[in-house]
Amino acid sequence: MKGPAMRSCLELIKPYEPGKPIEEVERELDLTDVIKLASNENPLGPSPAALKAVVEQLPRLHYYPDMHSHRLREALAKKYGLDMDMVIVGNGTDELMTLVALAYLNPGDEAVIAQPTFAEYEFAVRLMGGVPRFVPLAGEEFRYDLHAFAAAVNERTRLVFICSPNNPTGTIVRREELERFLDSLSPAVLVVLDHAYIEYATDPSHPDGIDYIKEGRPLLALRTFSKIYGLAGLRIGYALAPPGVIAALNRVRVPFNVNAAAQAAAVAALADSEHLARSKALAERGRRQLAEGLAQLGLKAVPSEANFCFVDLKRDARPVFEALLRRGVIVRSGHIFGYPSYIRVTCGTEEQNHRFLRALEEVLAG
Repeated sequence: MKGPAMRSCLELIKPYEPGKPIEEVERELDLTDVIKLASNENPLGPSPAALKAVVEQLPRLHYYPDMHSHRLREALAKKYGLDMDMVIVGNGTDELMTLVALAYLNPGDEAVIAQPTFAEYEFAVRLMGGVPRFVPLAGEEFRYDLHAFAAAVNERTRLVFICSPNNPTGTIVRREELERFLDSLSPAVLVVLDHAYIEYATDPSHPDGIDYIKEGRPLLALRTFSKIYGLAGLRIGYALAPPGVIAALNRVRVPFNVNAAAQAAAVAALADSEHLARSKALAERGRRQLAEGLAQLGLKAVPSEANFCFVDLKRDARPVFEALLRRGVIVRSGHIFGYPSYIRVTCGTEEQNHRFLRALEEVLAG
C-alpha cells in the first residue's frame, strides 16, 4: 500500500546494528553458556547499591518520573563542581546526541566526524538534513588528526564530534592537541566531546571536557551510566555544558525522557566508588590479558584506553566472527565500522578473556 513519502534525508540513514544478544545466539545456534564480548558492557554488572535502588522504585512505578531528574542532576553537579543548569540527563547518550542535532542543525549545516567512530553521530546529523564531513583517523594506531579536523571546519560547520576514548578503536585525543584545536574554532561551533569511556582511561595526557566547560568554551561533554557503571539496560546518560547549551537542549527534550528506576539507580551508582574502582581495575587487567594473548597469536591490538580492543586479523573478519559465534563467543565484526578485517572485543572477566583467546586460536588454526 502506498503511503506518504518519507523525508529524503532518511534514505541516507543506515539503521543501527547492535551486538547480538546472548539469547538470540543461544536460540539460533542451540547453545548454552554463551559469553558476550561485543557491546562493551561491564562484566561485573551494576553496583549492588544501584540494584537496591531499582527494587525500591518498583512500588512507585504508577507515578511519572521526575521530568527534570532533580536528584541525579544535583548529584552530578556536586560531583563535577558545576551548577545544576549545566547538567542534562537523557535516555542514554544516544538521545542527547539527537537533541544536540535538533537544537543546532538546520538542513545543509555541517558536522565534522572522525572515521571510524560511533555511528550515532552521523545518524543525528543526517536526521536533521545535516551534512557529515568525515576525517579519517591517522595511521595504524588510529590517532585523531586534529589538524585535519581544523581543515575540515568551514563557515557551514556547526558541530564537531570527538569521541575520546574513541569507539571502536580505544584511542584518545591528548590535552595539548585538543586545546590547540579549540583555540582555532569560531565560538559558533559547538564541540561535542563524547566521554562514554573516560572512566577507563589511564593516560595522564587525556583531557577532561569539564575543564573547558568551566572556562566557558562552547563545548558539551557526554557521559554515560551504560559502561563502567553497568546500567546499559536502563538507558541513562548525561551531558555537561554551559547553561545556554543545556537550555537549548531542554527546548527539544521530550517530557519524562528518563524513567524513575534509571534515575534512582544512577544516583546510587554514582556514590559507589568501590564498584567503580573494581570495574576500572578489571578492564585494565583485561586489556593487558587480551594484548598479551593476541600477541602470542601473532596479532596486535590497537593501543586502547577503553574497556575493549580493536584487532586486525589480516583477513576477512566475518567468517571468524561466525566461527566464534558457533563456539559461544560474541564479538563485534569490524565490517560494521568499515574495517572488514578487524574485530572489536570487550574486556571481560579473566575466564571470559581466556575463553575468547582459546576460541580465536582454534578458529585461526582451523
